[in-house]
Amino acid sequence: MTFVELMIAMSIVLLIGTICFPKYSIEKYHINSFTKQLCSDIRYVRRSNMLGDGSVYILWTFSSGYNGYVLKNNKKNIKEISIPSNIKINPSIIRVKFRTDGSLEERGGKIKIFGKKVYKEITIVPISGRTLLKEGKYEV
Repeated sequence: MTFVELMIAMSIVLLIGTICFPKYSIEKYHINSFTKQLCSDIRYVRRSNMLGDGSVYILWTFSSGYNGYVLKNNKKNIKEISIPSNIKINPSIIRVKFRTDGSLEERGGKIKIFGKKVYKEITIVPISGRTLLKEGKYEV
């Protein structure tokens, strides 16, 4: 093989690698940013409910093309967050709302967010109401 052939082969391999890599990175970025935003909003709802504002809660939205959630206050939408349809949400609770002692109104549950290669899990502890995000060394 000549040096030119070797350089052409390496450039083709690098080109294919750069085309395939961003798809995984974009999916991972979308899931990471969505889960961190969701954890932040769950903690906001918990804090508001503990301070006596029982009208703040989170509902899930599953419409065509987008999955996500709506942060509501007095039945008005404060914030709507959605992610593309190739990323799925599987919550085990219908509505995220807390009591004044910080415990979850419904039984505790897990919210699973996953794509083709990325999986995140948010756990809301039933008694304490703590919100835990499984990431880093605990990732699957």
